[in-house]
Amino acid sequence: MKYLVTGAAGFIGSHLCQRLATEGNEVIAIDNFSDYYDINLKKLRVEKLLTPLEVKVLSVDISDKNAIDELIVNSKPEVVINLAAQAGVRLPTDQIHKYVNSNLVGFSNVLQSTVSNKVPYFLYASSSSVYGDQAVIPYTEGEKNLHPNSFYGATKLANELLTPTLVKNSATVARGLRFFSVYGPWGRPDMAYFRMIASAINDSRFELFGDGTVERDFTYIDDVIRSIIFLIDELKKHKFGFTDLVNLGGGNPTSINTLIEIIEKVSSKRVNLSKEIANSADVKKTMSNDKYLKLLIGRSPYTNIMEGITKTISWANENRIKTNLNQWII
Repeated sequence: MKYLVTGAAGFIGSHLCQRLATEGNEVIAIDNFSDYYDINLKKLRVEKLLTPLEVKVLSVDISDKNAIDELIVNSKPEVVINLAAQAGVRLPTDQIHKYVNSNLVGFSNVLQSTVSNKVPYFLYASSSSVYGDQAVIPYTEGEKNLHPNSFYGATKLANELLTPTLVKNSATVARGLRFFSVYGPWGRPDMAYFRMIASAINDSRFELFGDGTVERDFTYIDDVIRSIIFLIDELKKHKFGFTDLVNLGGGNPTSINTLIEIIEKVSSKRVNLSKEIANSADVKKTMSNDKYLKLLIGRSPYTNIMEGITKTISWANENRIKTNLNQWII
């Protein structure tokens, strides 16, 4: 099949493109190579994961509607997977426009062009951030009490609300993927686990926001990619106009304090902590109810946190990675 993947130089995007290409699919990969974190990490992902498979990542910004329209019209993909977004929950108020440009304007451009050009299948990245602190734990896809704590989470909820309005009565089916704290090799350097590992390996300072009791449903990257592949195949069973949302998490939350202990045990080094005031954008706990995911594909993420962190630390200790960790973290 022919796939268009946005955010292809990102963490999830690069792994997904690698898997799709390995399976013999044609992959049209795009990314705007934003400077939210070190562009060199994105370029290295492309070099190591995609270039050997002859997947070229085109420099295209989804906020450029004409560019997106032209790309979809000319390439005629059968599946569009929108993973491009301004990530993170901590951007200061004077940078909120980055969420708007990518997560609202850019998302709308991709969605509109996908539907207008009758692309059969559309999948997009949502987030556990849509649930906020008022939803019942474990989070279920049918939860109505959604009050995101962050502007980022609100933009992701907006994506979920926008999609059905265009997909209904169209020649497209769509699926939103609510990711739960995805981690692993080649991950995002703004995330806590990445910064903790860098601290343990290179003795950089890790800023701990709050007392470390917040819990996250950490989900290993390989599990996420496997799940997406199965969810693409399952989506083909549905009639045009269908939309749904799927949690991508295993339902096994781990506290930040426990994560620190695991990283210190695996690396045999200490995490250099600097305690900071808790951030109001951080929810207290995330936990996925994986019943719907299991119903759709017969499985849910299963890599336990100790195994996943061990693999991630092994990657982080590679020479070319280790020497760049302190430069990449933000």
